[in-house]
Amino acid sequence: MLSRLLRREKPRVFLGTLAVVPRTDLKRHLEQEGIIENESLDEALRRNLIEIFSLPLAQHVDAPLKSDLVLDVLIARFQSGEILDVGLGDAELTIFWRPKITVASRLYSLQTRKTKATFSVTEKMKWMQFMGRLFTWRGLFRSQPFVRADMEYLLCQACVKLLARMQKAL
Repeated sequence: MLSRLLRREKPRVFLGTLAVVPRTDLKRHLEQEGIIENESLDEALRRNLIEIFSLPLAQHVDAPLKSDLVLDVLIARFQSGEILDVGLGDAELTIFWRPKITVASRLYSLQTRKTKATFSVTEKMKWMQFMGRLFTWRGLFRSQPFVRADMEYLLCQACVKLLARMQKAL
């Protein structure tokens, strides 16, 4: 009986804002992400966020409870990975970077709008997987060694870790 009295009511969680922060770094000009089916990588990642976080929208709550929470999620940074050969006179230098994505979230009260907690997770492609992608036909001929599926996978992994951290905090 005492445990029933001490048990907290689990809060309901609703979805607030899902966003992708526009890239402003130099790498965005160097990566061969391209637009496939009239959809940029930013749009594709936002669409994936919508699929991953399929929660009821906070704006549609008629009678909010005191314990109701709202979740805002954004992709703070991402890079899709690339390998470039840069000529320096007689020498040539190879520059590369792995695909990486940073997902951040904010959990706040629906009634008071006061922030309860913030979370951030960065997920990178593993080195072995990265090197394996470089030595495929696509990678050897520099025809987009890293594809959207890699970014979508990293996004899913980051979101799973983000949700695990949020669950521990609640």
